[in-house]
Amino acid sequence: MDYLILQAEENLLTVAHFEVSKRSTELVGAASIELNEERTLSDAVRNIAEKMTGSLRIILCLPPALFAQRSVSLPFSDLRKAREVLPAHLQGDIALPVDELALGVLPVEDGNFLALWARKNDLSAYIGQFREAGIEPHVVSSLPFALASFPGLPLDCAVYDGRSLALLHGGRLAYFRAFNSEVTAATIAATLSAVELSGGFIPPRICLIGSGKNGLVDVESLPLPVEPVEFPAELGHLFKNDETFQQLAGLYAVARASYSGTLPDFRQGELAWTAGDARLRKKLILTSILVAAVILLLFINKGIQYRAASADLSSLNKSISTIYREIFPTRAKAVDEISEIKGEIRKLAGVENSSGYLDIIKKLAEAKGNSINGLYEAELEGRNLRIKGDARSAQAVNEFKAALTPLLATAELGEVKSRPDGTVGFALTGTLKEGTR
Repeated sequence: MDYLILQAEENLLTVAHFEVSKRSTELVGAASIELNEERTLSDAVRNIAEKMTGSLRIILCLPPALFAQRSVSLPFSDLRKAREVLPAHLQGDIALPVDELALGVLPVEDGNFLALWARKNDLSAYIGQFREAGIEPHVVSSLPFALASFPGLPLDCAVYDGRSLALLHGGRLAYFRAFNSEVTAATIAATLSAVELSGGFIPPRICLIGSGKNGLVDVESLPLPVEPVEFPAELGHLFKNDETFQQLAGLYAVARASYSGTLPDFRQGELAWTAGDARLRKKLILTSILVAAVILLLFINKGIQYRAASADLSSLNKSISTIYREIFPTRAKAVDEISEIKGEIRKLAGVENSSGYLDIIKKLAEAKGNSINGLYEAELEGRNLRIKGDARSAQAVNEFKAALTPLLATAELGEVKSRPDGTVGFALTGTLKEGTR
């Protein structure tokens, strides 16, 4: 992930470009621009915007004096729930209406959180200024809120950076105070005394970073031992020297905190960054247009196929009508030529079958002679023949069976029943020889 961190101060704009991954962090470039009447903040931002390339996540770090804080205790430790209940929890406990504030929250320890807020109007003014200059920040925060990711800091310490005093407890921000005027050792001592009187956590030491490393005098009067944060040797590939470390380590901490998801973002509600949503909507609109075009082409293709099938069907109907007129030239046009032609074909097939059936009956009559009184049932199904009749005697039935040898390939007599008058009834089944119909 590429981060462009901009730290805006009254007379200085510090910019750093970091490439952050799970394993490492690389410093791509950095600059420090002094602001004055000749070069305003807008001028500096425009100059940076002209040189920007690629897709960067832009984080704007505003002066900590714009933010306020308060410790709150909640009956749970879930950070997401704390964000949800924070507006209702602060309503009535602070002088400002909650609707006018952008809120953030940081965990301190189980059940204890540090509530943070800033006026939406103040944040909106900065966001608008950067947007008009060509760089709209995706995230708005402040450097003290990322001190937990600052390299080289002990887990429990007070941190002074020249603009604010922050207290870390267990590696988490537990308190901070921003200073608008010149800071002395007495100011810091009074702040620590006030925290102690209110029952807050007092760390064992004070660490100096950034401009606070050389800007604080009379440190001997402080109630806690003071030590500057030394340049960590493992970050030598990033900062090269202690001066660069003191200037950019805070921005490094902001990039790492944002990457890990621990940096509070005050662009929320009506201040939320929507440019990404607008780009997504444009992409969705383009995708929808392409999908609509594909669907339209599919309908056109199916329409062409339907038209071709209709033309083929119409041609086939014309051909059938022509054939019908050729077969039945004297008939009027039929409602359904195909059905009528099929009916005529079935009739012709029936006539052909009837003719064959009559030939078989004729041959049976010739074969029965005078000894067979009569055949009262004859059924032909394919080449299978079934006969029932009356005969003068069983011997006459056997003679009739023998007479059918030229006609039948196989012949079997069924049950022969004798009657009181001496005649017999019989049943005979057989298979016609090939070519006999």
